[in-house]
Amino acid sequence: MLTKGRAYFVDAGEPLRLDCQFFMETFNLFDNPVVWIKTQLDQRTQMNMMGNLVEPFESTGRFRVTFEAQSPTFTLGLLIEGKLTNQNQNQNVNV
Repeated sequence: MLTKGRAYFVDAGEPLRLDCQFFMETFNLFDNPVVWIKTQLDQRTQMNMMGNLVEPFESTGRFRVTFEAQSPTFTLGLLIEGKLTNQNQNQNVNV
């Protein structure tokens, strides 16, 4: 499966939608599960199982997985809602 590479530049608190678009004659999530992997430093964590988020990502309310099938084009999406904490807001005011 090949997808186009992209670079995203966002400010803290902004939402972001990541799309993984691919082309296949036929596709089924059960036979070909597609997952998002979060990598931070040396740690890799699976974020979803097909269209369902796994913990700890599900309970944050910040992530949503979408899947669009318009054969031969399929798109798996990950919507990330930005949220600033009071601590981050205070730091921004003081800078």
